[in-house]
Amino acid sequence: MQIFSRKNHLILFLFVSIVLTASSCTGDKTGKKVKKSSEKKQSLVVRDWNKYPAIVERNTQAEVIALGDVHGGYERLVDLLSVGGLISKDQRSQVGYSWSGGNKILVCTGDTIDKGDRSLDVLDLLMALQAQAPGDGGEVVVTLGNHEVEFLADPQNKKAEEFRAELQKRGITPEAISNGEQPYGAWMMNRPFAARINDWFFAHGGNTSGRTISELAKGFREAVDRGDWGSAFLIGDDSLLEAQKWWEGNGDSTALLDAYLGALGVRHIAFGHDPGAFHKKGVIEEGKDGRIFLIDVGMSPAINYSKGALLIIQSAGKTTVARSLDAAGNKIELWPTGGQ
Repeated sequence: MQIFSRKNHLILFLFVSIVLTASSCTGDKTGKKVKKSSEKKQSLVVRDWNKYPAIVERNTQAEVIALGDVHGGYERLVDLLSVGGLISKDQRSQVGYSWSGGNKILVCTGDTIDKGDRSLDVLDLLMALQAQAPGDGGEVVVTLGNHEVEFLADPQNKKAEEFRAELQKRGITPEAISNGEQPYGAWMMNRPFAARINDWFFAHGGNTSGRTISELAKGFREAVDRGDWGSAFLIGDDSLLEAQKWWEGNGDSTALLDAYLGALGVRHIAFGHDPGAFHKKGVIEEGKDGRIFLIDVGMSPAINYSKGALLIIQSAGKTTVARSLDAAGNKIELWPTGGQ
């Protein structure tokens, strides 16, 4: 048997240490040590893009109803959907209500959570209605808002204080949502980036930056597939979910909007995110001759600009009429005449 000297032992120790260090780190182009990709936090949800497309697209003659930011305002959501004829009380339902909207399509443009104190009840109701509506030929589409995506990116972010408190009461850890382990998180991770229904485009913030639907869908799929919920494409300052007053720009806003609409192949963009962006708060407003519609009316009690309003879109052939309906049942025709 060969006996190593102390010097040989030292050389062997140094060699093994170098090999182990090299195997646990890789170098980037700047020479900095970075963690191996296998050490990154992995989502438990692998999205089926055929079942859950990046952008929902529909062509229909059914009535389309759009809803902006709910932000945990459960009671007001129930009242508003009841006034709109979309739900009715049902003791047999686990959530106490069932879909009564027939073949109508309800589109919620995100920010269902945070600020208010009943975000989980909002999610429970929307998830239940989403399951019930197809039985009557209807559909409930819930797109992502910046608050859902920011929570998936960082469940400890400052905006989610109220939501975390709700989760704690139910014994759910925030991380169980953000990694998709818990059903609420899996549901969020499978929501679409936006929706195109007939010649309307629905998205939380609305800023497409002139991209086509295919380009938006591709960027969304890439971010989701790599688990990058905090990417600039999703929640950067100029993103579809975060940008505010993006139509103003530095030049002709009408020309900019026409270019954006042309790229999408639609005539109208409806979005939430920024109540009061058209200078009035608490009402749905039309802007730029029907090119854009602001549907965030600050309905959460935590914001309290209003008790809620729905954008109702009715199509008959090539004719489309858009009206608002508030929680008191008041209707205002917004487009094309703009009269009451």
